[in-house]
Amino acid sequence: MGIFSIFGKKDDPSVRKPSARETQKSQGSSALKADTRAQTDQSQVKNKAARVATAMKIDEIESEMSSEFVKPLPFSGNTMPGPSTQLPDTATRTVPDARSAGNTVPLERVTTKLPEMGESTAFLLSEETIPGPVALSSSEAAPVIEEAAILVANGQMKLVEPILVHAIAEEAPLTVWGMLFDLYQITGQRTAFENLSIQYAHKFEMSPPAWTEGGMAPISGKEAAPRAGGTPGVAFSGKLDASIVKQLERIKNMAEMSNVLKLEFARVTQVDPIGCGLLLSVLKKLQKSGHNLILVGAAELAEKIHSILMVGRRDETEAPWLLMLELLRLLNRETEFEERSIDYCVTFEVSPPAFVSPQDKVTTEAEESAAQDEQEAGRFAMPSVVEGATATLVQQITRHAQARNPVVLDCTGLTRMDFNAASQLFGGLTPLLAGGKQIELYHPNHFIVALCGVMGVRDMLHIVQRKT
Repeated sequence: MGIFSIFGKKDDPSVRKPSARETQKSQGSSALKADTRAQTDQSQVKNKAARVATAMKIDEIESEMSSEFVKPLPFSGNTMPGPSTQLPDTATRTVPDARSAGNTVPLERVTTKLPEMGESTAFLLSEETIPGPVALSSSEAAPVIEEAAILVANGQMKLVEPILVHAIAEEAPLTVWGMLFDLYQITGQRTAFENLSIQYAHKFEMSPPAWTEGGMAPISGKEAAPRAGGTPGVAFSGKLDASIVKQLERIKNMAEMSNVLKLEFARVTQVDPIGCGLLLSVLKKLQKSGHNLILVGAAELAEKIHSILMVGRRDETEAPWLLMLELLRLLNRETEFEERSIDYCVTFEVSPPAFVSPQDKVTTEAEESAAQDEQEAGRFAMPSVVEGATATLVQQITRHAQARNPVVLDCTGLTRMDFNAASQLFGGLTPLLAGGKQIELYHPNHFIVALCGVMGVRDMLHIVQRKT
């Protein structure tokens, strides 16, 4: 007999035992909850695995690229050849006599007569061709570059092409390719230019230089009219995914040559997490290295990224969110940045990146165009050919330089400088250098640059070459 029966304890009729059906239903509900928790845990594990896999994929692609971008060294601004007492004395200056080591000959005995058409270019490379006040120095450029520069300076265009074509077949540097592009442009050989463009794109996997319609020469002695272009850049199109690695490599190469880069996103139609991660990494490195950026279509790209995101949904990587925030930061859109940062915080339950105004100049296309017009208004447009007497040209440049430093000579339309005329020109500009002026050659072709090297004046000038 139980203890309850001794005290007359009865079962409480209000407490009803669950039926077998209710017990089964309760057990089924518990099993369903357990299954739901298991599915949730499994989903979280899959999402975590996907995030790790995506991060590893981005790291793998980045490892194939250089880890850091190098900012080009700024021009020192010291273009003076030395104190005025160290400037060459054209009355007593001597040049080496190649016929006897260590001997010199007075400059007044040096002939200024250039060889006639068809004469040996070896004579052109001798010390006896040094005219005027600038001495011919040994060039660091390859012999083929020297020879091509002197042939063009002497007007022997027909002899240059086979030399350059042969050099390209022998794995010549990019300077030789640039010379051949310039030669075809100067001589109006568009078909040859386009054929070379195909060969160039196939070999280097980069966009070739563009053909300039309507000639190259501005009016001599006038202020240069505004021109588009000049800033190296990369245009993205189609889907922003892992395939953009080639464009990112081009950005890296351009970053080593220029402090200003243009990135265009206007033709991007889709975005991918991996592509977002790769682009984000490059933008961070460009900011770290101090490069200035010109962004085209960045706001539209930020909106495309936002359209694939959902607040509260953790995708396989945070890269799209972080790229969107970085673009808004670079565009200096603080209000939008803060709003999207809250969504990011809610989604990933972590603190969002802080808003910091861009460290370096970041402009949009419209802002860049206005700044470019203002800058180009102060350039002196060089004539298409510099030959004969240069006294008038030197006077025009000197007047232009009175209220300007640096003195920017726009060489976009300059196709050729005669050897004698170049010597007279640079000799006439020596007083400006001695007076502390900085002389900049803006966008000269490769022949002009090489000629400056051959004549020994390249280190006295600031040369801004065209980017292909």
